[in-house]
Amino acid sequence: MRRLIPTILLGCALFARAAHAQYTQSYDRPYGDRDYARQDRAPFDRVRADLDRASGYPYASREDRKRFDEARRDLFDFQSRFEQGRYERHELDKAIGRIEKIVNHNSLDPRSRGALDDDLRTMRDYRAFRDHKEYRDYGYGFQR
Repeated sequence: MRRLIPTILLGCALFARAAHAQYTQSYDRPYGDRDYARQDRAPFDRVRADLDRASGYPYASREDRKRFDEARRDLFDFQSRFEQGRYERHELDKAIGRIEKIVNHNSLDPRSRGALDDDLRTMRDYRAFRDHKEYRDYGYGFQR
């Protein structure tokens, strides 16, 4: 009887530790931990910087500038919701669509077009990463 109580207490402690470890692994880290949220936000900050750099093209028409403004607005809408802890796929899809229009229809220098094309690929990869929840591993976050 004297050994039974410590054994039961040890078993309960081990069970509680295993349950806690499982809970922390399934915890949605990008919104619970600022470092992981920053890591997931980095690709979108890069897109914003590339948009700003590409919009400085001196031969851009009025329609080109309008497409840049719309893309910035949609990216801002997605990022503002994302920073509040809400991932909204349709907002990301709108931002991707706007940037696709810029890449396909704007007069850009080849370097900016390549950077934006790279950003599109990264945004699509991120969307696939978030949509395939069973394959997510937030221990490492989104890796570009």
